Amino acid sequence: MNRLQEIARRKQALIERAAFERSELSRTCDRLRSPFSLSRALWGVGHALKTHPIATAGLSTLVAGGYARRMVKSATGMLAFWRTVRPLWTWWSKRRQG
Repeated sequence: MNRLQEIARRKQALIERAAFERSELSRTCDRLRSPFSLSRALWGVGHALKTHPIATAGLSTLVAGGYARRMVKSATGMLAFWRTVRPLWTWWSKRRQG
């Protein structure tokens, strides 16, 4: 009977260790996913500018024409908005999944 208890104890320890390792792996993957999505977005913008030279010329005209200051102000506002919305979005999407 003592041998069966030892086997059951070892099995429970393995189950707990596997659960811990799964959660650790999940957290690591979540941390990696964020930089990859940012680099993918930047690559997409670069690719779009490369394949559409007229849009690139228009963008450079806006920047050179002095509209850059207004665009930076609006981009700063959008960044502040995103910093506010992102935690709420994360909470909402996790709530819907779980």
